[in-house]
Amino acid sequence: MHRSSPSRRSVAGFTLLEVVFTVVMLGVLAKFAMMKLVTPATMTLPAQAQSLADLIRRAQSLAVVRGQRMSVSVATAGANGRLAIACVASAPCITDSSLTVGQGAAVGSASTIFFNSLGQPVNSTGAALASDTSFTLSYGSATYTVTVAALTGRVSVSP
Repeated sequence: MHRSSPSRRSVAGFTLLEVVFTVVMLGVLAKFAMMKLVTPATMTLPAQAQSLADLIRRAQSLAVVRGQRMSVSVATAGANGRLAIACVASAPCITDSSLTVGQGAAVGSASTIFFNSLGQPVNSTGAALASDTSFTLSYGSATYTVTVAALTGRVSVSP
């Protein structure tokens, strides 16, 4: 009697190589889809808002160290706007500090804040502020606000 060798049964399913290849391809496609959905401006907006807060803190520190009034103002509002530190006194003053936002992020309307020699926020005449001062950065529907507290001069960032 002739016995046939045990035949290989056909097995339903995928090989390990096919599964690994499919997962890798899905990962690559997801990466490209994510790059289309998230723009560089929305990814960097929190970092740019923090840089603006750092610029304001620098002006506050310079006012204390130099013993003179300093200001932070919006030099250019709108997309890719610019903010700068300046001395209020007419004495020679080199601050070389400014911030230009990039990636299409927009700086809100013109706003200026002054710091006296004690680092306290004041208005253009040197009187204490009555309310907080805010600077806004936005891109699309995302907006970050950098606020300087009128009484204490505390700088905070909020989405």
